[in-house]
Amino acid sequence: MENNLSSLTLEKIEHELQQMNINLAEANDIAMLGVFKAMPPELDDDSRKALGLLRDKMMKRARVRADA
Repeated sequence: MENNLSSLTLEKIEHELQQMNINLAEANDIAMLGVFKAMPPELDDDSRKALGLLRDKMMKRARVRADA
């Protein structure tokens, strides 16, 4: 019984840590997306392209999490 309880407790802790990781990833994505509201006009084309790809990747992750 004690072994099962320990296992169950560890599973709950693991689940909570996974949920915290998901929440932190979402918060990070939200913060990063806030940066994309206005790109400075002095950015070169390569930087704009790189930031656009990063934004697209974060949006894709957000859509995947929303469907989960």
